[in-house]
Amino acid sequence: MIVPRRVTSGVAVVVLLGLSLQAPARVEARQGPDSAVLRQHAEAGERALAEHRYADAAKAYETLRTLSPGTGEVHARLGLIYFQQGRFADAIVPLREALRLKPGLPNVDALLAMSLSELGQYDEALPALQATFSGASDAVLRRMAGLHLQRIYTALGRDRDAVDVALQMSRLYPDDPEVLYHSGRLFANFAYLQTMRLSTVAPDSVWLHQAAGEANESQGMYDAALSEYREVLRMAPHRPGIHLRIGRVLLARANNDPSNADALEARRSFEAELAADPTNANAAYELAEMARKGGRFDQARELFAQAVDHQPAFEHARVGLSRTLIALGRPAEALPHLKTVLEQNPDNEVALYQLAQASRALGDTEGQKKALADFTRARERTRSRQPALVAQTQRDVTPQVLESGAAPP
Repeated sequence: MIVPRRVTSGVAVVVLLGLSLQAPARVEARQGPDSAVLRQHAEAGERALAEHRYADAAKAYETLRTLSPGTGEVHARLGLIYFQQGRFADAIVPLREALRLKPGLPNVDALLAMSLSELGQYDEALPALQATFSGASDAVLRRMAGLHLQRIYTALGRDRDAVDVALQMSRLYPDDPEVLYHSGRLFANFAYLQTMRLSTVAPDSVWLHQAAGEANESQGMYDAALSEYREVLRMAPHRPGIHLRIGRVLLARANNDPSNADALEARRSFEAELAADPTNANAAYELAEMARKGGRFDQARELFAQAVDHQPAFEHARVGLSRTLIALGRPAEALPHLKTVLEQNPDNEVALYQLAQASRALGDTEGQKKALADFTRARERTRSRQPALVAQTQRDVTPQVLESGAAPP
């Protein structure tokens, strides 16, 4: 797997060291400076550090180290400054000295381990980072330790450990851009390595052909995907889910033209899947959606209901069933399904639009107004998000979308 060259952080590392640097009562100094002189250099160094003037901070603390070489906090602060400057090799010496002089200094062992990690000394850095990630109460420190651990495990070929840390990081810091970037990159690399291993241990298995088909499908390489899926069917004619995947690829290639030969073949594939497995909610849903778009509402209602029966949390199926019931003049029956959907996803624009339509059909003016207001707010929130994030749900089925040119009633 690819090892990141550097671990960065959007938060200043200053917060990692809870050190209180005051002029000590007794110091080991060459010329015996008084505490006022020590305090003056310490205050100058702290101001520079707080203002991110690291060169000035380093100069102040280098002077302090000369004046008071036996003070562990001085070495720790100097190591921190070098770390902030990216001078990781320089940071190691004062950090080691700080731990020698005062082993109980907080978080210095973690900062030393991060410096070692930045220099590729992974075996030596690993124990302290493991302890920090599992035991630190400070969220900033734990986050940085986790990022370093991911890199170390990857470099050491311990990919499963790296994935485990990435999963924990994704849970602990779900909205952190750097965590999301590194975790996503790691998951992608791990998936690639697993597929490569599959190609080695089972080069002509149905699993490899199916994986290749899914990879080609995700990239829009529909002909190649169909070839792989059909090879799976040749090798395992009763394999569940393959007719569904073939139908989805054909439907994508049909480009929403119901008269297209691919669309007709897609319908036969969904029917074959449903015949082999009547509980396959996705196959029932795809057939229902094709029927709805074709104006065959009674058939669509039965198939949508079948999908919901086998998968009650199937959001798109409930929306499809609701809009079909409204088209059949049965809006009261649509309401419970729409309310269930909106309990799960209050920003579902199609459900809110259909709720406004159902309320209007039932003569519920207040309900219609509320649904329209909620629809407008949901649309504004949806437009403010990244398109890739909006399209995450139910990517394995044709999504329910507003009809072209639709406007709130």
